[in-house]
Amino acid sequence: MRKNWIVKDSDTSTVQAIAAALNVSELTAKILYHRGIHDAQSAKNFMEPEAAPFNDPFIMKGMREAVDRISRAIDEHEKICVYGDYDVDGMSASAILIRTLRKLGAQVESYIPARSDGYGMNIPALKKILSEGATLLVSVDCGITNEREIAAVKDKLDVIITDHHLPALEDIKSAVAVVNPNQRGCPYPDKNLCGAGVAFKLSQALMNYLRGVDVQSYTTDIELAALATVADLVPILGENRKIVRVGLRAMRSTPCTGLRALVNVSVSGDKRISPGHVAFQIAPRLNSVGRLKSASDGLALLLNENDDEANEMARVLNKMNQDRKDIEAKMLLEAEEKVRTLREELGGDLSTLVISGEGWQEGVIGLTASKLVERYNLPTIILTTQDGIISRGSCRSIPALHMKNALDAMADLFDQYGGHSQAAGLNIATKKIPELVRRFDEYVRKNLRDEDFQPILNIDALIHPAQINIDIAHEFDKFEPYGIGNPRPILACRNVRGTLARAIGKDGNHLSFVIPAASSDMPNIRAVAWSCGNLAPLVENEPVDVAYEPSLDEWQGNVRIQCTVSSLEPVEIADEFPERDQLVEVYNFLRRARVYTERFDLCELLKAFNNATGKNFSIYKFDSAIKIFEELGLIVFNRDKKTFDMPRPQNKLELMNSRTYRLGRREREVEFTPPTSGKIISLDAVVKRRSLIT
Repeated sequence: MRKNWIVKDSDTSTVQAIAAALNVSELTAKILYHRGIHDAQSAKNFMEPEAAPFNDPFIMKGMREAVDRISRAIDEHEKICVYGDYDVDGMSASAILIRTLRKLGAQVESYIPARSDGYGMNIPALKKILSEGATLLVSVDCGITNEREIAAVKDKLDVIITDHHLPALEDIKSAVAVVNPNQRGCPYPDKNLCGAGVAFKLSQALMNYLRGVDVQSYTTDIELAALATVADLVPILGENRKIVRVGLRAMRSTPCTGLRALVNVSVSGDKRISPGHVAFQIAPRLNSVGRLKSASDGLALLLNENDDEANEMARVLNKMNQDRKDIEAKMLLEAEEKVRTLREELGGDLSTLVISGEGWQEGVIGLTASKLVERYNLPTIILTTQDGIISRGSCRSIPALHMKNALDAMADLFDQYGGHSQAAGLNIATKKIPELVRRFDEYVRKNLRDEDFQPILNIDALIHPAQINIDIAHEFDKFEPYGIGNPRPILACRNVRGTLARAIGKDGNHLSFVIPAASSDMPNIRAVAWSCGNLAPLVENEPVDVAYEPSLDEWQGNVRIQCTVSSLEPVEIADEFPERDQLVEVYNFLRRARVYTERFDLCELLKAFNNATGKNFSIYKFDSAIKIFEELGLIVFNRDKKTFDMPRPQNKLELMNSRTYRLGRREREVEFTPPTSGKIISLDAVVKRRSLIT
């Protein structure tokens, strides 16, 4: 489906005031405004997060009570158990708090449940911890939904909850303290901390209370908090921005031996660690052990202080990460086959994906759900069962749907669930999955419109690339680190006529072209679009809409502006949206073409179609037809969209089952009138009646 550009608004007077106060361009000030920064001091803190002060940890509701109880446990030599979660955030949070407590002389152990035990606390685990002599349990990155479990042991085990997830409908009443910026009634100004961020704030509070350390100077293990903040996909705004900026700069030389070993095996050389390195190289290796084996092994690495042992453990995680990739690839193929089957059964009209499998690796289903959302842009739940009785699910959403709210509406179905607006986890009796499928789809169809399913591309400003100068590009450097809540600035220009378009790279996979200057006193701009090498004819022959990020390109001592293209699409022309008869022609051509080739090249296929039919279809019209066919399951692509197939439909297919078709009809303001029979004539029926399918 075509991306929906949302060009953000801003208040002109506020933007001008920020630009003047910081001595930056109005474009930079506008992007700051879009990040929720509406005054000069906040803008200064954003651009220079190292200089911004930490929030006082004692503002957080429950912090004073937690510190008092932990202090008493240390004084009285009680055994403390830190109860974590099995992802990077949980492991990092556990490591931060355990390392702090050990420095304070505490007797401390750790417990992280297996993924098969489900998210959060469970009563058998709490009883085991009790039997091993613990009298105080401190949760990290979990517990905010576990009132029932805490109540079961509250007479024998004191529990402190530290978490960042959204609370359940029922408040925690049985814990001695709850520390969570998202709990009801908490005045802490920054609600975006991850679990490790909360553990870091607890460490600041403990060190301040017990050792007199100034909160503003305490940054021990901030590298671990930065790792978790990026990995857990929380907004990199406010205090998180300081945590990530300071933590990433310290990560290469961190005194945490295990983390240093993990960084060295993940990112070669002396490269400065970026959020991208964390998200795509470091965190997946740590996560792999929690997905495939035991997160306790990952925590053991972060707590290890022996260089040789830590290096060997990091190498094991490196191998495990490759195993995880192989498992994920196999699961994704199986899941996409189930999507194709589902699409056939429903005639292409999908609003949700609920996919279940037997024996799928529980630690990988979340990754698979994310990949399906990325491809189909539908709210997705992936479920797996090992025994046929209980299934565990991982949920991923699209921006228009709050996943946790959706699950709240059917909470009676679940044994356990929890999460955020865009991601959640659940346990459910396998026999209840059909009811989940029905109610989840019903909820989504009731609460979302067709427009909500369009992939969104937020645009900071419509501006020609030639208007970006080197000073502005340097200002953009200060927006780092990028991440959730602080994406890379995206600028855009409509109706661009590119020149000198050519495929580049070893296999010609990428595209290079020139965007001509808007006027004679401006320079031409080089643009690069990754994985778009086959679109060179589009850029050369038709106007395109381009979304891009400006950057500096240095070559032989010369510095120039370059555009990295994030979206490249033919200009949308309402009158060019394909009619029914035109769709039949394209479908018929593609079926014939597939006999001779499986290679999918949009521009080459259009050229062949126009030559064969004598038509002059634009790329927009032809591409729209293909998007419609894909939604109906009439054309199937491999993952990188380099090959295609044209399976024969098993059931009658209605064009109105395609969301792209429905939206295209509305945009043209064409009233859809069913035939007099009262039935919508299907594309398949039209094609067969005209004898175009052989």
